[in-house]
This record gives sequence, C-alpha cells and structure tokens, in this order.
Amino acid sequence: MQTYQKVSNADITEKTKLNLIRKSTFVDELSFCADGKTPMFSWIDISLTELCNRLCAFCPRVDPDFYPNQSLHFGNGLGDKIADELRGLNYQGGVVFCGYGEPMLHPQLENILNSFRGIHTEIVTNGDRLTSEKTIQLFEAGLSFLCVSMYDGEHQVEHFEGMMKDAGVPKERFILRDRWHTEDDQFGLKLTNRSGTLNFGPDPKDFEHHPCFYPSYSMAIDWNGDVLQCVQDWNKKVKYGNVASNDLIDIWKSIKYQKSRMKLIDGDRSSTPCSSCNADGCFHGFHHVNEWIKL
Repeated sequence: MQTYQKVSNADITEKTKLNLIRKSTFVDELSFCADGKTPMFSWIDISLTELCNRLCAFCPRVDPDFYPNQSLHFGNGLGDKIADELRGLNYQGGVVFCGYGEPMLHPQLENILNSFRGIHTEIVTNGDRLTSEKTIQLFEAGLSFLCVSMYDGEHQVEHFEGMMKDAGVPKERFILRDRWHTEDDQFGLKLTNRSGTLNFGPDPKDFEHHPCFYPSYSMAIDWNGDVLQCVQDWNKKVKYGNVASNDLIDIWKSIKYQKSRMKLIDGDRSSTPCSSCNADGCFHGFHHVNEWIKL
C-alpha cells in the first residue's frame, strides 16, 4: 500500500515557506470523526464576500466580465451554525477567511469573528482597509492570526510592521507576505491557473496523474454556504452540499465527497474542474491521506 510524505517546498518564496511550516503545526495534525477511523478535516476556507477592491493579474477578477464584483456576503447565521458544529466536534484545526474576495470588505467582519471565538481563525487580506484601530478590533473580536499580502512594494513592510506594533500584535500572530514581484518571478507566490480560469503556471497535462490532497484535509465554503471542490475552483463547478441545510460532518463523509477524494489521492484528475487544474495540491494533508487509504 502506498503511503505519502510531505512534499518539498524548495521552489517557493521564504515567506510562503514559513507560512506553510506554521500552518503544518495544526493543519497536518490528525484528528478523527466520532467513528474513530475517519480523518477529520483540519482546514476550512470560508469566502466571506464577492467583493474585492483590487484587480490582480494572477486572479480571475482581473477580468470583471468573467468575475465581476457583487455585493454578496456570508451571513452571521451561517457563521453561528458552523462555529457551533465545530465546537461540538471539538475541532482542533483552523478556519481562514479568504476565498474569492477581500474579507475586510465584509460589513460585519467582527461579528463573524466573534461567532468563531475560541476556534483558531485567520484572515488573509491585501491590507488596504487595515489600520491600527481596525487591527485591534479584529483581535479583540477573536482573531487568532493575520496574514497580509503586500502588492505595492517593499515600503509596505515598514508600514505594516509599524501598524502591528501600534496595535500591540506580537510577531507570532501575523505574517507579511511580499506579493509585489513581477510575472517573471510569479509575483512572489505559488501561481496556479485557478482550475483553468487563467493561463498561469505549468500545463495542466503535466498534472494528469498527480495526486491532490485538498479534499482529504480541507473544506472550501462559499459566501452562500455551498461546500466547493476546493479554493482553486473559481468556476465553482463541483458542490458537495450546503452548510445551511446539511451538517459539516455529513457533507464531509458523503459518497460524492469520498469518490472525489479517493480519485484525487490516486492521481486521477480526469473530472471537472481537476482536469484543467495545475495546482500541486500536496503541500498539506499527507497524514490524512494515509488514513483515508486504510478505509
């Protein structure tokens, strides 16, 4: 029986590498469902809004005709339901507010954070709406970790470091990622084609038989509660259920989710949207995969 090990991260930027290592301390830690044998998800990505204030070349939003801004937001009721379920599961993983929009544009962000109080929560933001006062409010509302992606230049480092210092945020609770680079060095990040919506990165055919672990350890939840294939699927073609009407654990253990999960573990990317995707998908989840293949 094949087992999997953590992949090398030698070809990514230093800040991205540090963030992967940091996340591994809990994302790659195994816990199990009530049956004692089914691996529990350890990472939940929630897309809070369909708004973003930037048009980045490596994001599908660069073409507003394809991916327009819409004033659609994740509801407080959904947050309460998900957080209550996670507490009932004694969830030890993380929840990140990132997804397909800029989370700082959610009109009730602090209320959402407060719903998840006691659960490890993170925000990934471009920082454009951050101030020292706003940063204090986010952490007082229960935020665990803040990730700022800087797109404008090296001068932003001093700006945000000063902001974090003024807000009293210790260095172990935030990271500043350089994203001001050019296309030649992939803008300082691990570029993907967002499941075929962009032309960045290697040919998807090179990944035809490459395993992907996303569905083995993570869940991607859209603003309306739909559970999607993964955060790479900007076309939102595959949906496993909706958290408004289904329990997280029932969706996670559903036949549809399991079929997709096992196909990708076997390196079968023949189904949409995976057939058009060039994401590696193996940076996390190797412990989870080794348990899935035992079932």
